[in-house]
Formats: sequence, C-alpha cells, structure tokens
Amino acid sequence: MQCREAHEVLSALLDDEVGAEQQQAAKAHIAACSLCAEVARDYRRIGDQLRSVARVPAPADLANKVLARLQSQAPSANDNRRLNWRGLHWRGLAQQAATLLLVCGLSGLAGWQLAQSNFEQRRLERDVVAAHVRSMLQDNTVQVASSESHTVKPWFNGRIEFAPTVKDLTAEGFPLIGGRLDFIDNRRTATLVYKRRRHVINVFMWPADAQTPKAPVPSMLQGYNAVTWTAGGITYWAVSDLNAKELGQLQGLL
Repeated sequence: MQCREAHEVLSALLDDEVGAEQQQAAKAHIAACSLCAEVARDYRRIGDQLRSVARVPAPADLANKVLARLQSQAPSANDNRRLNWRGLHWRGLAQQAATLLLVCGLSGLAGWQLAQSNFEQRRLERDVVAAHVRSMLQDNTVQVASSESHTVKPWFNGRIEFAPTVKDLTAEGFPLIGGRLDFIDNRRTATLVYKRRRHVINVFMWPADAQTPKAPVPSMLQGYNAVTWTAGGITYWAVSDLNAKELGQLQGLL
C-alpha cells in the first residue's frame, strides 16, 4: 500500500470501517511510514477534539419528561394554547439540534481539511528533502556554476516558466555556487545552491498557487533542517544540514 492509498482509507480505518485485509495492509504501511504515522496521529487528535467539543449531554430527566408527555391524554380544545406552547418548544429543540448537527458537520469538514493540508505539506517536505539528498550524491550539485547572479538567472530562461530571484550573498557569508533544475510535485523547479562554510544549501522555488505571502515555517526531517515561505508569488523551500538559526538567516536575506 502506498501513502496516497493509506491516506484515503485512514479516516475509515480509525473508525473501524474497513475490511480486515485492507486494515492489515494500512496498519502495516503506517507502522513503516513516519509521514503517514504522523498524519494518523493528527486524525486521532482532531477526532478527540471534535468529540470533546461537539458532545452535549442530555438533561438527566429528559427520558422521564418524554414518557410523561407520550402517556398523557389527548388534549381537549381548551388545551390549544398549551399545545401551541409545546409545539413551539419542540420546534425550538429541533432548531437547536439542527444547529448542533451543522456545527458538527462544519467542524468535521474543517478537521478533514486541516489533516489533508498537513498531509500535503509533509509529503512536499519529504520530496524536497529527497531532492536535496539526491543532489548531494552527485559529483556536482549544479548545472550552471557561477557566483554571478547575472550568469545564473539567464540560464533558467526557456527552462522554466518563471523568472527566479537570484542573489549573490557572498558578502553576507552565503556564497552562491550556481543553479540547476529539479522536478518536484510534478513540476519543474529552479534550484539555487548556496554554501555556508562546508554546508550545502539547496533553495528550491516554483510559482505559488496563490499570491498571498506566507510567513516562514521551519521544520526538520531525517536530520535536515528546512524552511518554507511564499513571497512575490513564489514558493521557496530551503534545505540543508546547516543549523536552523543560520538557515533562518539565509531565508531572511532572500
């Protein structure tokens, strides 16, 4: 079972709504995949939060009141006003129940969207870290080797569909080594390579899905630090074994 398949059955799995064979395959995958295991923990946490918020205990005497009303005699014509009051009362309860169901439904939808967003973020993080590791296994981490932004930036013309921001930060302690192309999340990405002492830093970038800027979000995966942010319509991911503080300094400079 792959990550996407496990993610599709995860909610049903936690609710014991899948068959034994599929359940066994999903559990085996989650046990071996740290990403899916983290998503499963998020699902459980969200479910626990929803249950604690959405559950409203019924009044202790509700059952007795309902039985008493059912056992009461049919009302006479003189009881019309009482019936009207009861009807309004029950309609009020029905409206409250409908409102509660709506709130539960919206909360569940928000929880599902949050888990989905977290899953996609972690999947993307895994992909960019894997791209970083692959580059370190090559004899050369760049396809165009230069510290000149006027040399590196034109090299991307015709190779990608946007103009990447290229800065030489040698004076700030982050010399530009060059650039290359990568393929991440089913799209071509521009990658700039910087150095900090002996640490190689890959900065991946591609057009953002939305123009809204996003603040830096640091993370760590498999011993590598990463930080992602969105600015100027471009999504950035910086990955390195450099410490998180100095990687944050590079993010600020970019």
